[in-house]
Amino acid sequence: MSALFHDLRDRMASTKDKNEYMKMRAVYLSKVEKMKGKDVAKVIGTSVGMVHQLTYRYKKFGIDGLINKPCGGRTWSYMSLAEEKALLDEVINDASKGLIVISKIIRSKAEQKLGKPVSADYAEDLLNRHGWRKVAPRPKHPKSSIKDQEEFKKKCRS
Repeated sequence: MSALFHDLRDRMASTKDKNEYMKMRAVYLSKVEKMKGKDVAKVIGTSVGMVHQLTYRYKKFGIDGLINKPCGGRTWSYMSLAEEKALLDEVINDASKGLIVISKIIRSKAEQKLGKPVSADYAEDLLNRHGWRKVAPRPKHPKSSIKDQEEFKKKCRS
């Protein structure tokens, strides 16, 4: 047996993932034990086509072709998390001075940095991703009068 098959057997013994083990076992049975594809498929519990596909991937890529690669993540992001953090750090100076920071400002800064338009939701999502939350003053009626409120407090029974 070649060194690749020894490596395959060692990796089979050390893997913790059941699916990876089954893939390696299918290749091991078909290449080392010289079993036919339909017999390997019965033992593994998969289709003959899958056995052939796994042996092909092993020939072409080695063991790395059999190992599951993690999927997901930020595949469609405009900026990395570090770049987004740097953008918000520029705005945080304005916020610390008492200026109101709104998502329109974030959006315009992001558009300047990227050189292309972004949606309004992008700015909101960016703020949410970095733990910013909406803090707004308590609403006040435009016709309210502090003098009338004080009079009401005096006349009102407790």
